[in-house]
Amino acid sequence: MKKLFITLLMVFVAGSCMAMSKSKIRKSARFLTDRMAYELDLTIQQYDDCYEINYDFIKAANYIMDDVVYGYRDAIYQYYRLLDDRNDDMRFVLSYYQYSKFIASDYFYRPIYSTGSKWALRIYTIYSNHNFYFFDAPSHFKIYDGGHSRIHFSTGFYTDRYRGFDHYTDHHHIMGSQMFGHNLKNDFGTNLKERNQPIVYNNYKNPNQNNRTMDERYRDVSGNTNSPKINYRNQPQQSTLQSTTRQGTTTTGTRGNRSSSTSTTTQSNTSSSTSTRSSSSSSSRSTGTTTSGRRGGR
Repeated sequence: MKKLFITLLMVFVAGSCMAMSKSKIRKSARFLTDRMAYELDLTIQQYDDCYEINYDFIKAANYIMDDVVYGYRDAIYQYYRLLDDRNDDMRFVLSYYQYSKFIASDYFYRPIYSTGSKWALRIYTIYSNHNFYFFDAPSHFKIYDGGHSRIHFSTGFYTDRYRGFDHYTDHHHIMGSQMFGHNLKNDFGTNLKERNQPIVYNNYKNPNQNNRTMDERYRDVSGNTNSPKINYRNQPQQSTLQSTTRQGTTTTGTRGNRSSSTSTTTQSNTSSSTSTRSSSSSSSRSTGTTTSGRRGGR
């Protein structure tokens, strides 16, 4: 009896460990969004909104993924409903061109898969350096917690947020599509079952692809036009820097602006050297002051 209890406890703990903590959900959502920003050339607003959408989706899916991995039909259908809502929100945030690329990439369009008794994000198999980010964290990375999710906005918070975009209008839902069976097989295998049936884990293996994040030079070859703004937005504006420089010059005197003090000191030294040859002892004291000023300028 004691051995049976220990065995059941180990099974319960192992199953519980499959669920993500909130900090890991944030990290996963950021990693997925970071790669979307890199490949789809997101603007600052798109970057922040896509992070919210990915966070809401991963957080909601996190509660049912154990049952999805077990192959329970109702959990799998619930997962795809969550995924369709997530992809629908993405459709309102991305342009037609961006969303076309989004759909063409399984690791964006269908981000979660299972293998054996575990589930994971596909993006982690595409980019194996999981601690490397192309961009700064979203502005609300640590504080957003579902305020714009479908729980609060049944038709989507992002519906009218990008009115100037030419949005994707073709069929984009996975549930009910002709490719549903194919996508289901590649995501979670074919081991669908009802609740009273025994568990048989899926053995689908998602093949790794070449990693592109080990070399930081990939920061420079993406050709993105919007991406640099994401990293620079938290830095002080140019006007603020100029104002700070002026204040530093006034406070520190000659040392605050070396270029101007050097030219001023040079001119002063020239005139002082000429007057020193024919001046009295008081002029010599003046020359000593000029000399020290020249040394400070250097």
